[in-house]
Amino acid sequence: MKTKNNVLLFALVGIFLSACTNNKDKNGKMLSTTTSGEVKIAADETINSIIDSQEQVFESIYPKANIQATYLPELEMMDLFIKDSISLVVATRPLNASETAYFKGKHSYTQNKIATDGIALIVNNLNKDTTFTLAQVREIMRGNFSKWNDLDKQASSEKINLVFDNKNSGTVRYMSELVGQKSLPGYALKSNEEVIKYVTENKNALGIVGVNWISDKDDPKAMKFRSGINVVGIMGDPGDLGDDYYYQPYQAYFATKQYPLLREIYTISREPRAGLATGFASFISSDKGQKIILKAGLLPASAPIRIIQTN
Repeated sequence: MKTKNNVLLFALVGIFLSACTNNKDKNGKMLSTTTSGEVKIAADETINSIIDSQEQVFESIYPKANIQATYLPELEMMDLFIKDSISLVVATRPLNASETAYFKGKHSYTQNKIATDGIALIVNNLNKDTTFTLAQVREIMRGNFSKWNDLDKQASSEKINLVFDNKNSGTVRYMSELVGQKSLPGYALKSNEEVIKYVTENKNALGIVGVNWISDKDDPKAMKFRSGINVVGIMGDPGDLGDDYYYQPYQAYFATKQYPLLREIYTISREPRAGLATGFASFISSDKGQKIILKAGLLPASAPIRIIQTN
């Protein structure tokens, strides 16, 4: 009987040690679970506050989880992701053709749409020229309209000081694709916050930012930003859904696609097992995570939106 007990004891110890080994990486560090451990992620700088809110709520629910988020321009973020320096990115586009080709047959990945976002054009609050057509936006981005009176003959002959967040950002890529050219006129700063500050301080500035930076009405920082700027309303091309009015970047107009400068936000994970990156991505897609996106002024991918028409 004693021998049988010893055999059973050794078997249990073996199972325990095997389980511990399976929960460690090649360096002996404990692997994360979907609700505990540590993970490094990166997100596009234009959606900083949304991911920061998601992280705070997730870690309050799961106190053993430690999400280490870095906010970067798109090009830098995707470079780190391809190099396997981070497990999860939150990007304003899905993987492109070359990135998909890289992963094919080598590594698995999962990408899910979590929201619809918009690009906002902002001007100084002293500037009353706050309605553009999409055609006019293209002409500005191509450098063909360089003065305010190119838009309106009654406007100032001062130069349009066009500013972007970062030369490697998803915002610059989006606008470049909109007009079909690699380079854009204007100046690239370092962040959306710098763009808003520049526009607030310069009467002839036109800034391009992610809607997230100015859309959350419960965020004191976003409301402070709004106090020094006007948000431009944009009319779509003839035949578009938004060709009848100058639409501002509101959730309702994202849902109806009447606001023309729309883009989608994705979580993209290359985690080989269901660890903390997977858990955090799942949380963002869950009801709680989608409500955070709704509150921030973007259009959630799955949460219901009520659109009420008033006359």
